[in-house]
Amino acid sequence: MDIMMTTNAMTNMPELSPQLQDLREKAEQLVGNVFYGTLLKAMRESSLQGKYGHGGRGEEIFNAQLDQVLAERMGKATHGGLADSIYQSMKKQQEAVNSTPTTDKVLENLR
Repeated sequence: MDIMMTTNAMTNMPELSPQLQDLREKAEQLVGNVFYGTLLKAMRESSLQGKYGHGGRGEEIFNAQLDQVLAERMGKATHGGLADSIYQSMKKQQEAVNSTPTTDKVLENLR
């Protein structure tokens, strides 16, 4: 069974068209990378590190990769939160763009 189908069934969300599904994924990525990614980076750079137990450059690289994965997953896990608000806003903008008549349609209606 597809993970998105399971998630949609669990949250009683209607199935989305591929275009809207892509839009939702972009909103989740945006929230994950911008909000949670920045938060995790700030936490890693905090002065709470002790002078012992630091793993050097290897740990820094691993932590950066771990933070990226965590941020992506946290962005996907926030249904009904910030990602949903951004998705709704992007969806309205997309609908407005799709409903705006093109020059060809305007000229066709004038004939």
